[in-house]
Amino acid sequence: MNDLTWTWISGNNTRDQPGVYGTKGEPSTDNYPGGRYPAVVWYDSVREEFWVFGGHGYGNSSTTGA
Repeated sequence: MNDLTWTWISGNNTRDQPGVYGTKGEPSTDNYPGGRYPAVVWYDSVREEFWVFGGHGYGNSSTTGA
């Protein structure tokens, strides 16, 4: 059943946390983006890619925004 409720799955569950990006070209389940607001996210199921677009927030070690 799909009730369209958002669910936290993994990564940081507190606000204002930096991301972990790992090594370029090497996928890892340990990688996740830093906190963003406001932003738009989507999952491309054909290419199996997760996209985060826009938002101000945290990179991998600072609050410089993106």
